[in-house]
Amino acid sequence: MSDAPDLAGLRRPMPRHGHDTVQLAHGAGGRLSADLIETFILPRFANPALARLEDQAVLDLPACRLAFSTDTFVVTPLEFPGGD
Repeated sequence: MSDAPDLAGLRRPMPRHGHDTVQLAHGAGGRLSADLIETFILPRFANPALARLEDQAVLDLPACRLAFSTDTFVVTPLEFPGGD
């Protein structure tokens, strides 16, 4: 008789759709993330900058253009002309 556990019936549970609350799985960047954005965020904050669904928004302000992002990017070189 083997002492090895029977792993055949084990699997990671799939996240369920139709939650009443935000779940950890919504932050994984997959289908649930897209559903959360499309179903709850876009309809409530509809505007042209967000509708592009990019990782950043470029805002044309009277004094300048401002790029806003919540992602991090690696920029090489770390300091570059025109950047601060």
